[in-house]
Amino acid sequence: MQSSNTAVDFIKECLCKINKKTQTEEDRLDVNDEKIGELSFDSWNLYQLDDTCTKVSNEYGIFRVIEKKNKKYISDELPNLVVMAGFSVNSFCGSSKVIMNNLEILEKKYKAIYIICYDEDKFKQIQNNAFINIDKRPLELKLKRDVDSRIIAYKEEIDMLEDLGSIVDKVIRCLGLTNVHLLGKSSGGGLAMNIVYRNPIYTRLYLAVPAHPTFCKSFEKIGDRLNKMKIIIGWNQNDELKLGEILSNQQMEYYDPILVDLKKKYAGFEYEQYRFQPGNKHEINPELLKLIAADI
Repeated sequence: MQSSNTAVDFIKECLCKINKKTQTEEDRLDVNDEKIGELSFDSWNLYQLDDTCTKVSNEYGIFRVIEKKNKKYISDELPNLVVMAGFSVNSFCGSSKVIMNNLEILEKKYKAIYIICYDEDKFKQIQNNAFINIDKRPLELKLKRDVDSRIIAYKEEIDMLEDLGSIVDKVIRCLGLTNVHLLGKSSGGGLAMNIVYRNPIYTRLYLAVPAHPTFCKSFEKIGDRLNKMKIIIGWNQNDELKLGEILSNQQMEYYDPILVDLKKKYAGFEYEQYRFQPGNKHEINPELLKLIAADI
């Protein structure tokens, strides 16, 4: 990987590097010492954060990033797509399969596609710790739908994703990327919402069955850049997973007023929400990818 000023800054700040890893055994990704089933990454590059990155390794484990460069449509004018699934290996696999099955659609638009893979064991521990205090809070508080109440009820989860967002932002900048479109699924959507405001390199935000609407509060931090920003959100009618005490397929109505208020403040801001029938449960919908590819 070519060095860049952003990479140098990142190494100085976090004391780590991203190293390309030689793939073996039919190019299968090794996560937590286990091969990911049938998922093959032939023709994908694999990078991982070096163990010397003390800050990341001790708290969040080892990050891995897989990269698919578009050989047909290489142009510096094309954007890059960075995909963040939920924090489990199963979520990573599910999202990766959808992306791989729709590469022809996405490669019409993107110079390269990146998918971030987390250390599941570390994340489980961190999430469990965050929810110890959340679980103790009254259900009545957690059931409230206004953002201010939810910020109190889910404080530890919000703090966790804000901290993680600062780290993943550095990972993306270390890759030397510019003109980045973020696609976040489930908890990865909450993560994407905590990354998009951090740097002008993020020019689009796409969300698939994202985390509960509390994280929409971070949109305000984008500021005037919202006048050039577009957000597309896709939901699945048959997705009955509960996130923050709200069924995923019922969250669209809670996102909408937040987006409407932002539109009032920033005239150039654009947003679209879609509910797919019946959908593919708690996963990135291929129809959403078509909308993303068509978004210029």
